[in-house]
Amino acid sequence: MTTEISVAEMRAAHKRTAPFLHNTPIMSSENINEKVGVPVLFKCEHLQKTGSFKVRGALNSAILAKEQEANGVIAHSSGNHGQALAWAAQKIGLPCTIVVPDNAPISKIDGMKEYNAGRESVCAEQAEKLEYYFVNPYDCVSMINGHASIAFEILEQAGDDIDSIFLSVGGGGFASSVAFLIGNLRPDIEVFLVEPEDKQLSNLLANNVPCPVDTLNTMADGVRVAHVGTLCEPILREFCTGKVISVKEEEIKEALKLVWTRLKQRIEPSAALAFAGVLYHKPEHVKRPLVILCGGNVDTNYVID
Repeated sequence: MTTEISVAEMRAAHKRTAPFLHNTPIMSSENINEKVGVPVLFKCEHLQKTGSFKVRGALNSAILAKEQEANGVIAHSSGNHGQALAWAAQKIGLPCTIVVPDNAPISKIDGMKEYNAGRESVCAEQAEKLEYYFVNPYDCVSMINGHASIAFEILEQAGDDIDSIFLSVGGGGFASSVAFLIGNLRPDIEVFLVEPEDKQLSNLLANNVPCPVDTLNTMADGVRVAHVGTLCEPILREFCTGKVISVKEEEIKEALKLVWTRLKQRIEPSAALAFAGVLYHKPEHVKRPLVILCGGNVDTNYVID
């Protein structure tokens, strides 16, 4: 299993996973363009296999684990990562175990069960016992390299039409992947990280002061983890210091409503978080933003008040 985060490894991951994944579409809305004041493109990753970007890194991890003759793969997850790894393992014929917290959204637990994932006690113990490869949701080289396939797609689809990319940040695996690749291949395109306001990532990147809590109280359940991974932090510090945008809960909700009603796409709150950064806090110099809609796994009983 590779231990290097690099453009070369990201290209290799893109090549090995592309036959299994969607090249997700880019959409726009005239109404949203009018509200924001500039043309906004949306990379619709909520239409990806299993409903989120997570499958990109998960599939790369599962393929590499099989090449290394691991007995299976295992992870802990509140939802999207678990669904993604379960699907990836099933696709290539590997056993998979997902350890799920009690408060995981029902839609995401159901998705994991459909992809034949088991539920066993503690992740680390089971990984050792079963000789499974542990796939960390964000602090994992194979996940970070695998996620970069979305950045290759964006450059191919819209590289000449954008000056910035806005994405939601949780544990930092996806954010560090996109920031690393874009920073190396297209440093003229800025990567902005959008966070719930209590995360305080800018204070970590600029002043080395971590968030005082472990879990955030936010409707964006996919980004409730307060801290970024140890692999992710130096990458984000290099490429995204000064480019962190904090948004309020009401702003996430309003952005979600706008995407649902104007773009007609059923995204989850964690995806709306990225758009909220553009809708309410777009830097004045940004004229051609692209927003990554990272996921669409919403409970069927989810209602916006």
